[in-house]
Amino acid sequence: MSLVGHAQDRSDADVTYALKGPVRTFRVEVATFVSKDGDYVEGPRVAQMEASFNQDGNRTDLQIYNDKGVLSRRIVMKFDGRKMTEAINYDGAGKMWLRTVDVYDDKRLLKEELTYNGDGSLRSKKTYNRDELAHATEVREYNAQGVLLDQFKNTFDGPILLTTERKVYREDGSLASMSFYEAEKRRSEETTYQPDGSIANKTVRTAQQVEQYGPDGSLQKTGTISVEHRLLDEVVLNKDGSTKKESRAPDQIDAHGNWTKMTRWQTDSQGTRPVSVSYRTLTYY
Repeated sequence: MSLVGHAQDRSDADVTYALKGPVRTFRVEVATFVSKDGDYVEGPRVAQMEASFNQDGNRTDLQIYNDKGVLSRRIVMKFDGRKMTEAINYDGAGKMWLRTVDVYDDKRLLKEELTYNGDGSLRSKKTYNRDELAHATEVREYNAQGVLLDQFKNTFDGPILLTTERKVYREDGSLASMSFYEAEKRRSEETTYQPDGSIANKTVRTAQQVEQYGPDGSLQKTGTISVEHRLLDEVVLNKDGSTKKESRAPDQIDAHGNWTKMTRWQTDSQGTRPVSVSYRTLTYY
């Protein structure tokens, strides 16, 4: 949630993917393990994702594949220096269905983000309010009818982020979720709501630990987040008292410190077994 206030000078490669070094491209393929003769063996590899970056580390192209390895979405991003000016979303057949345009002020600070449907009609508009240090103190997003969809409020002490509050609304104006982040405590709390206003669940994160609670307040999940904001493990607590744990661990890392092979494991009453393995091929400038 603090990204709005502080990530403007960091690259997509860093913020979104925690990549190290001058990455040019990466491609991820995933293989699912199957049980064979009492052992677990990898099935065929299926493409999951491809991305390209410019020399500033900003992503210029993203291709996402479905579980059968068929292209389902592509995003092409254009830049003026380090500033993104346009992002165009295509479906798997190459048809454009979403276009985002970023508008900057005379100080080259982002002031508006306009999103259009495939037919050119306005989908949403996002506006930025800033303090004297150019920090984004409030970000609001409205749909084409003027209904508020998303609202961020950041507070600062000079250059230091103190808090972030976010509210997300449905198209009918009802509150869908509300979250609050305290930087000093490294703690965030998010509550999601049903359309009737009742609580759907609540997620609390303190430092690297995450807990999710159900509408009755019972603990449903726990998890651990890496310093790069990646989910390392997740434990699901079933109503019968049993648990299921999924974890991810890098098996191989290249010379730049980026993982090239990562296995997802599952532990339950049946024991521990591999579920899938991801292979990532990277090229560098």
